[in-house]
Amino acid sequence: MIKIFIFGVYVRLWYPSSVRFPQCFPQGSECSSILAITEGPQLSIWDFRMHNNGGCVQRVSGPTGGILYSVCTSPSGLIAVGGTDRAVTIYDPRRWSALSRWVGCSKYEITGLSFSSVDQSFIYVQGVDYEITCGRWRESERAFSFRGDSNWLGFSKCANTDVVAGWCESGSIFVADVRQDLSVIGV
Repeated sequence: MIKIFIFGVYVRLWYPSSVRFPQCFPQGSECSSILAITEGPQLSIWDFRMHNNGGCVQRVSGPTGGILYSVCTSPSGLIAVGGTDRAVTIYDPRRWSALSRWVGCSKYEITGLSFSSVDQSFIYVQGVDYEITCGRWRESERAFSFRGDSNWLGFSKCANTDVVAGWCESGSIFVADVRQDLSVIGV
């Protein structure tokens, strides 16, 4: 268990693996006080202005027997999670229900996610292996993928454009610049 003291509130987390301040929520609340955390098999949402339940405003169960490793948010407020079940689940925070589930989008466990800045109907998925996939999450359809020379240790996407960088176990860093039509122009 990990204890964090934020904004005068103690937060107790059980095995957190990913922490993200959402870009914005559709409910219109201030984004800086909201935190999305994957803890074991669940996604928890914290609002540090609330004092009930230590600030935890929502918990959503993930895959049965699985662990969630990654969380990301879109500018429109959607939340995506992925983990050991090799599937990306997109949640609508207005209803806390799954909008879509892209099963088998990664060959191995998912450790990184990022919505496309060009088109939010696309998401980048990093698996434990050496491949990053981009696809339409609603249709569960792969658009393209690219590979590093060894397993990814992590990846990141620029905030306002689809330039994706990944760091491999070999020490190599790969950068892909994705065009407006979602085709890779350089790796």
